[in-house]
Amino acid sequence: MKRLLIYLAFAGLLTCSCAKKIETPVNESAKLFFDSWMHVHYPDLEPTALGAYVLEDIPGTGDDLGTAEDYPYVRVYSTRSNLDGTVVSTNRKSMAQQVGDYDSTYYYGPEVMLRASAYAGIEEALETMKVGGRRKIIVPGWLMTYSRYSTAEEYLANVTGTNSICDIEVVEAISDIEDWEIDSLGDYIERTYPISRKDSVKFGCYYRQTGQPSSLESLPNDTTIYINYTGRLLDGRVFDTTIRDTARRYGLFSSSTEYGPVSIQYNADDYSKITMGDSESTLIDGFSYTISRMKSHEKGVGIFYSGLGYGSSGSGNAIPGYSPLIFEIEIVDKPED
Repeated sequence: MKRLLIYLAFAGLLTCSCAKKIETPVNESAKLFFDSWMHVHYPDLEPTALGAYVLEDIPGTGDDLGTAEDYPYVRVYSTRSNLDGTVVSTNRKSMAQQVGDYDSTYYYGPEVMLRASAYAGIEEALETMKVGGRRKIIVPGWLMTYSRYSTAEEYLANVTGTNSICDIEVVEAISDIEDWEIDSLGDYIERTYPISRKDSVKFGCYYRQTGQPSSLESLPNDTTIYINYTGRLLDGRVFDTTIRDTARRYGLFSSSTEYGPVSIQYNADDYSKITMGDSESTLIDGFSYTISRMKSHEKGVGIFYSGLGYGSSGSGNAIPGYSPLIFEIEIVDKPED
């Protein structure tokens, strides 16, 4: 019996030993492919500390970006491609047009990036860049992750991903995203209207009447009103409208969309409960608050920061994260059937 137990223990050790011998690193074949590709295409490039490669570098002349603690946010142009050159994503209009992927309903332009949520290979590049700089880097798949490790070996052992070529241009470094948005709003207000940045109607929100109401009486509670509206970004780009001619002018027209005034279920007691159409879903805060300030047949413009809009996530391909919004609204008569 004793000899049997010894034999079983030895067999267990042998099994464990064999299991260890046949383990292979998660990225062994991927690294072999990537290293071979680099040897063929860019044999003279040296890797960064984490194992990416700088393909092109145009130094900036602005502030050093330093770590994500120094500047948690950056505003960037970015293009990501596969190793064969196929563009996967871009916010450059010229690049989208060049590869035949341009869509007039999409936003093109620099976008705010939270560095803590950037791919590890991109964040490594940002740490040694300055504002105004542009860098194209070849990033192995194991660095295309939001996770953070200390060494190249840890990334290689824990992450799988798609090898990419990333082209990053830093337009601006941002230390406080809310202050940046509020300053952007203030600058826009003072450029566009004869009012001061101090004239907000609530934090991060401005209202400007552009057409007189037909009555000074407040709108009745729990009633249905009708509005036309056009939504814009601060640079003037239209992302949504109920007006057919406006949709055509800005390349948003869709034959499947029914243009014209939309119904609003008005709530005078609580603007956050204002809804649109047959939906019971409430509207973004800045939009409903703008409506709450208006009277019958009034025209007005609501301008507000992303905290009253779509926040850090934005909305679809038309509104990037951290975008202040402008809504031109007119309360109109009920459309005829």
